[in-house]
Amino acid sequence: MDIKIAPHLDEIIRALGTTGTTVNQANIKQELTRLLEFKVPMEEAKRSLLKKYGNINLPLVKKLSELGAGERNIEVTARILEINTKVVGIKGQERTIFMGTIVDETGARSFTAWDDFGLNKGNVVKVINAYTRMWQGMPEINFGARSKVEKLDSSALEPLLSKDLESPVRLAELKEGEPAVHTIIRIMESHQQEINTKNGPRTIVTGIAVDSTAKLPFTSWVPSPELTTGNTVEIKNAYIRSWQGIPNINIGEFTSISHPDTPINDSDIARVMDPVPIRLDKITNRDGAFDVSIEGNIISVKPGSGLITRCPECNRVIQKNICRVHGWVEGRNDMRIKSILDDGTGALTVVLDADLTTKVTGYSIEKAREVAAANMNPSAVEENIRKKLMGLSMRLRGNMTKGEYGITLVASDAEFTEIDHAATAADLVKEIEGVEGAVHHSPGQGEGAGSLW
Repeated sequence: MDIKIAPHLDEIIRALGTTGTTVNQANIKQELTRLLEFKVPMEEAKRSLLKKYGNINLPLVKKLSELGAGERNIEVTARILEINTKVVGIKGQERTIFMGTIVDETGARSFTAWDDFGLNKGNVVKVINAYTRMWQGMPEINFGARSKVEKLDSSALEPLLSKDLESPVRLAELKEGEPAVHTIIRIMESHQQEINTKNGPRTIVTGIAVDSTAKLPFTSWVPSPELTTGNTVEIKNAYIRSWQGIPNINIGEFTSISHPDTPINDSDIARVMDPVPIRLDKITNRDGAFDVSIEGNIISVKPGSGLITRCPECNRVIQKNICRVHGWVEGRNDMRIKSILDDGTGALTVVLDADLTTKVTGYSIEKAREVAAANMNPSAVEENIRKKLMGLSMRLRGNMTKGEYGITLVASDAEFTEIDHAATAADLVKEIEGVEGAVHHSPGQGEGAGSLW
């Protein structure tokens, strides 16, 4: 018997034996071998045979980065990074649950244990028959009454023990839904405000954080005197949720806030506070970006630009005074430009409001009405804007978001500029050549190590 198949075959036979199923070992071996010959993964092959012969559903073994919403009967092996208790009300009764973060070699995820499994920070555990649900925009792992939690010998899982989330992450690298975020920021703006929740009024702190790579909004659900404008703070175990398409740092009750040894000074953040244009290929891979500058050429002015009409109730763009939500309304005129900006490394949609449209075209809403009336066609304004802007270079500043309509920058400022395309192309070539040179000529690498070819 193939020594690689033997232990898996024994596992199948033992599992089927627990159900009282009589099986022919030779048949099981033959079917297992055939499935493997057809490149079926071993775990999936075992699952198929156990389901076929014994109606047994094996847990689906997953890495944390592979988890999706609404999964059941899953098995994960991970290390407890953080764990805290919380008292919640369930069906009129108080219950203590255990919340925290677990980590494996692929990433980190939040978890909730609904029973006391005796877990402690640092434990390495195998959890069988867990399930997931969405929490804070990401799949959260839940250990319930039917879950089995087995503590493992930590020495057998070195990758999980060596997984290090202690190094701070820069703001430009943060992604939607990330848990267990550790970063160092300077508080650029901070405001306390009262909000209404299902449990009554609550005081939160909102503001803008900055480091040497980016700015991002933050929300602290627990007021802290450390979150004062000008302070540099180190935060651990925060999480990221998007708000209006922009990643937002969320500071909760399990987040720690302290002062780092070295504060972020003005020179560290000068390029972010007064941003220089960033290449589109450097920004479009982010989930969103707050207050960034870009420049490029207008290659298209999209339909729906120029003089438009909006619903006075919901602000949607409407046609013939008909809103799909509010029916017939007395629409109000507005102006905008929706165009495509390209800088040679990427392209995105940029949106300019009425004030910026007036700034770059000279068209006020009143003038646009006159042009539309003179031509007996509102589209005449759009066509005039298209003729004026096509091919021109612009520098824009604003917030970039990703959504169902693609990548969009909603501008807060805009101006015409002159771009030295030859110099830009030369810089790009140098960067590409530098990357190739580093790959092919990096010292200490074996032959072909790290090659792109």
